[in-house]
Amino acid sequence: MKINRPFLSISIRSKIIILSIACSLLPLVLIASLTFVYLSKVVENKVSDTTSNLLGSINWNIQTFVNDVETISKLMLSSRDVQTFLSYNKDDFKEIYDLQNATRNLVVNITNNKSYIRYVYVGSGKRELIVTNQWDRFTYDNIYQAVSRSKWYQQVGGMGGRGLWLNSDEVRLVKNSPDLLLFGKRLNNLETLEPIGMLIISIDRRVFDEMFKDITNAENGHLMILEQNKVIYHNSRTANLKQISQKELNLLYDLPGQGTRIETMGGERYVITFDTNPGTQWKVVSMIPYSNINSEIVFIRNVTFSLTLVAFLLAAYGSYLISNRITKQLTLLSSVARKVAKRDDIEGILFEEEDEIGKIGNQFLRTFRTNTELSDKLIEAKLKEKEAELHALQSQINPHFLYNTLNSIYLMAERVGAKNISKMVMSLSNIFKLSLNNGDYITTVGNEIDQVKNYLEIQNIRYMGKFEVTIELEPGIEPIRMLKLLIQPLVENAIFHGIELKEDKGSIAIRGRREGETLVFEVEDDGVGFDSAVMQPRGYALRNIQERIQLHYGQNRGIRIDSVPGAGTKVTLEIGIMD
Repeated sequence: MKINRPFLSISIRSKIIILSIACSLLPLVLIASLTFVYLSKVVENKVSDTTSNLLGSINWNIQTFVNDVETISKLMLSSRDVQTFLSYNKDDFKEIYDLQNATRNLVVNITNNKSYIRYVYVGSGKRELIVTNQWDRFTYDNIYQAVSRSKWYQQVGGMGGRGLWLNSDEVRLVKNSPDLLLFGKRLNNLETLEPIGMLIISIDRRVFDEMFKDITNAENGHLMILEQNKVIYHNSRTANLKQISQKELNLLYDLPGQGTRIETMGGERYVITFDTNPGTQWKVVSMIPYSNINSEIVFIRNVTFSLTLVAFLLAAYGSYLISNRITKQLTLLSSVARKVAKRDDIEGILFEEEDEIGKIGNQFLRTFRTNTELSDKLIEAKLKEKEAELHALQSQINPHFLYNTLNSIYLMAERVGAKNISKMVMSLSNIFKLSLNNGDYITTVGNEIDQVKNYLEIQNIRYMGKFEVTIELEPGIEPIRMLKLLIQPLVENAIFHGIELKEDKGSIAIRGRREGETLVFEVEDDGVGFDSAVMQPRGYALRNIQERIQLHYGQNRGIRIDSVPGAGTKVTLEIGIMD
């Protein structure tokens, strides 16, 4: 770009002021824009996270409530009084009356502190009983006969003794009752497992109001609990469901298990966050008006604009104040920069630290003088950090305590004749002994292979001989010293990621040889393998092995992985020969 001559002819002070203002304007606008976009996203994420936490709390409360109801049903099922009441087949009126009272007392005792229970029904084709905490008018004289003809009864009959939730409009036992939620299950004889009756527990849906009274919905939104194509619960803000059309309700019913969406409902945009309770498959939906979030975004925009304007004015004023003090040390700073570029001596040069340029100049000098020293210290610190990490990993366990404890377990297993347990304990004890290696991180090839053998013995017992192992070592390499714990993690990967996923029996081959000044180990399995062109294996174990090898043997050493889907995987490990 060609600069006009009038600009070149003005003073350096004026040039600094003009350039400072021009250069500060663009970054400020860019920073303000990015800040606004970022903070807007933060607000949306905050609302989403808050709502997700809210739904998590709601799901926990729902699951606790469901578990409570299921516990009541299990107590009823296991009661001998209830079992006898439903299956008693004699005409002894007094005995039937006593059994009925015993069953009623049991229900009252169990549900005494359960204010959310409207009534409990226990019945069979022979007799039935309803225990209620309110004066209700019942629809049927013979409830069992009426319920047994319902679609719900056919469903609960195929549940294998498990309970089923349903709406009261499917099985309505009480006239003019509020909208109730029912939990029912078939009761079986505990000895013969033959069906002897049914249990229905009626739940007042207002239990959810009590359950969620201490949970504040984010941003004054709507809260709903859905089951398939029915609304089980809605909070007071969603009281008028007529504002939401059936089409929009169907959109809520068709939501997947979990996530967040922005949709228009009833002419207003909402941030819809939803989650599914794993026990009941009820869908908990939170609808937050987008306008509530947008108000915060508008506030952020105004604050960002104001701060940007203030920052720009301060930058312009600051550039005017410091322009006079900058120029006198710029020449010296330029001279020092040229000397540094040529590696010339800069001893004796000192800036006056009256302003930022002087401080920067002196800091630049100190940085240049100590650069080599800092580089050496950084390399040394990284080496010490790696060494400290390895020692810290070893010191996390008490070797004597673990070793002695495993020997004690081995002796106890031998006494009771648990051969597999004693084998596994002894192998594990040997693994600890070889791993600890008296605190030394250097071992021999022979010890490393012995540790692998002990590990394989444990896994073969665990997998009941699912794989066979062959170990081939070049004669004479057993005494060679090497880093410990390099081969065992590779064998572990072969078992868990190759052989375990295979349907039939597998095999693992471990080979070791010396090639000049290099030790080469191969761990090969015939497991499921993977496509190395599509994915690369990851994991702490492989990364740790690679880092340790390169730290001790150099960057040209390490591991190589070759795999074919369905055919198996071969891992090659190359390390140097230690003196």
